[in-house]
Amino acid sequence: MWQTFVHWFSELIQFMYGITGVLGVPNYGLAIILITILIKLALFPLTQKQMKSMRAMQEIQPEVKYIQEKYKEEPEILQKKTMELYKEKGVSPLGGCLPLFLQMPIFIAFYQSLIKFDFAVAEHATFLGIDNIGQSVSYYIGQGDIIPIYLPILAAVTTYLQQRISMVDTNDPTQKSMLYIMPLFMAWIVLKMPAGLPIYWVMFNTLGILQQLYVNWHGKQVKIDNNSSLAIDGGVEKATLSNSEKDNASDNGIQAGREKGGKKSNGSARDRKKRKKR
Repeated sequence: MWQTFVHWFSELIQFMYGITGVLGVPNYGLAIILITILIKLALFPLTQKQMKSMRAMQEIQPEVKYIQEKYKEEPEILQKKTMELYKEKGVSPLGGCLPLFLQMPIFIAFYQSLIKFDFAVAEHATFLGIDNIGQSVSYYIGQGDIIPIYLPILAAVTTYLQQRISMVDTNDPTQKSMLYIMPLFMAWIVLKMPAGLPIYWVMFNTLGILQQLYVNWHGKQVKIDNNSSLAIDGGVEKATLSNSEKDNASDNGIQAGREKGGKKSNGSARDRKKRKKR
């Protein structure tokens, strides 16, 4: 079954290569870029949910840490309070895992299909200074050609940028360490793989960065709208309270006048002086 999936992936690369020929620019590297766009579009609903879930989880981390500290001696209450917090905020710790699981088979299938890929036209397997995208970047470096080194560098940079813009707390030690470890790890991985794979990875990351920027912008707009609604509601409430206070003050003044003079018109100091003269 797995080999069937890999074979299907190889056929997809050939098909998209045919599309580039129809467009007048036959190239396997461009075909991989088109495949990446298709995969990103197919996974968009899941990755959108993943990004929102990951960002929401980061935003509530201070509250999670507070609960962990408060109930560290009571594991059952700790678990209950944590799940209540997740439910209240509408987040799930496993909400962002599915897209990652789906991407791994695609990544591996890409790798296996490119290792022994039969290019219809070898000249069309070139891409931006790389003679054959079926060869690894380390192979070209071993041959004295350092131009393909830009692919691992771009893979590291785009991985870093995507992680950076998705972070809420940049001072968190765990997130901060992963921010630097993951890009270096990915650069080392793609260095040993066929050059077509880092093309896919860089393009996928670039689209992911654009998507994350949209998620961040949308989240800020929602917060601004919520804050505006709270401010308006608060202003109306204050105005209502202020009017009530004025009415109460007026009523208190009338009542005080009545206590002093019996009636409002006869309770003033001027009226009392007139009565004394008489």
